[in-house]
Amino acid sequence: MNTYRMRDDSGASETIEAESLEDAMARTREWAAGGDYDERVMVRIYVHELDPGTEEPYEGWCYGDGQNGLDEVAVGPVPRPPATDCGAADEDHDWQSPGWLGGCRENPGVWSTGGTSFRFRTVCAKCGLYKTEETTGAQRNPSELDATVEYSKPDERSLAWAEESEA
Repeated sequence: MNTYRMRDDSGASETIEAESLEDAMARTREWAAGGDYDERVMVRIYVHELDPGTEEPYEGWCYGDGQNGLDEVAVGPVPRPPATDCGAADEDHDWQSPGWLGGCRENPGVWSTGGTSFRFRTVCAKCGLYKTEETTGAQRNPSELDATVEYSKPDERSLAWAEESEA
């Protein structure tokens, strides 16, 4: 059993015992996710293996040296769709990308927003609710969420389309 110090960018830290760096990283991800956040954010986490003699990180340590880890985790409340006429939970909606949503002809509802970032717009075939997902891809900034989700209320067009889809 090894001793590790887990911490995040806020300066919060805790010392734990773990079998391996991988185990310490998993526990640190859970620890960070258990924080109190008002919105969905990315948090950088750090794990340092401690020298048993000094209870400080080993001298000359660096991330990726097998004794220390660095990662980012998405924490905070996950957006949930508002209540709708179909009464579906997010996983029960029938998300589709009909051509009238826009985007490219070969891939309706999808737009490139530059670099490796994309926007995906779908509509529920049951209730007409819109869902817009944005991914930042590999070129995201530090602490930037890799994906966001927003929901928009149905409008006349999506409601009419949903009614046709159910028929």
